[in-house]
Amino acid sequence: MKKALTVSNVLNQKVTTIDFESNNKELYQAFGNPQNKGIWFIWGGSGSGKSNLLLDIIKAFCKDHKTIHNELEEDLDDLDFIERLKLKNMQDVQENYLTAAYDYDELCEYLDRKNSAKIVVINSATYFFKSQAEYFEFSRKYKKSKIIIIVGMAKGNNPYSELETKIMYDANKKIYVNGYLAVCKGRLIGPNGGLYVIWQEGYEKVRGAEYINE
Repeated sequence: MKKALTVSNVLNQKVTTIDFESNNKELYQAFGNPQNKGIWFIWGGSGSGKSNLLLDIIKAFCKDHKTIHNELEEDLDDLDFIERLKLKNMQDVQENYLTAAYDYDELCEYLDRKNSAKIVVINSATYFFKSQAEYFEFSRKYKKSKIIIIVGMAKGNNPYSELETKIMYDANKKIYVNGYLAVCKGRLIGPNGGLYVIWQEGYEKVRGAEYINE
């Protein structure tokens, strides 16, 4: 039987975080310094800014940690994908950035290798997981040793599918994206209240300059 913990046991545990404050101050202001394990879920509608947010987050992680970006929604030779990597200057972190289009078994095989990536990005949930059971199997296997970032679509303000809803509830960090604004809905947020503007010009156009300046 596992030993039950006292309050002192819990409070005295060593918790390791990722230094977003040094790697990307804007992300730190929104999301704080994240713990170095667990599930992130990012969801939003088409054209909301998810893809650009994802690369901002990946780049911040890549400054210190190997990251695999498992991209299933876009082909890796699509011009849009290539141009987005150029726009975000991902070559600056090329030593720690890997991209692939692995299915479930292929990604598990990669992650089981010694020195595999610490950060795992899956775009998207419905392209990668065949069922809720498969998601929970993956989560149980890797969430204590990796940061797993999963992307989903939205229906209104909510995740689009039942699978994505289950992932959201299970996630440690929940980020909703709409109109180039990312809102962290979890309890652990950064100093500015969990808000991150992905693209300032687009954010202002969506809301109108008058609204922004109020």
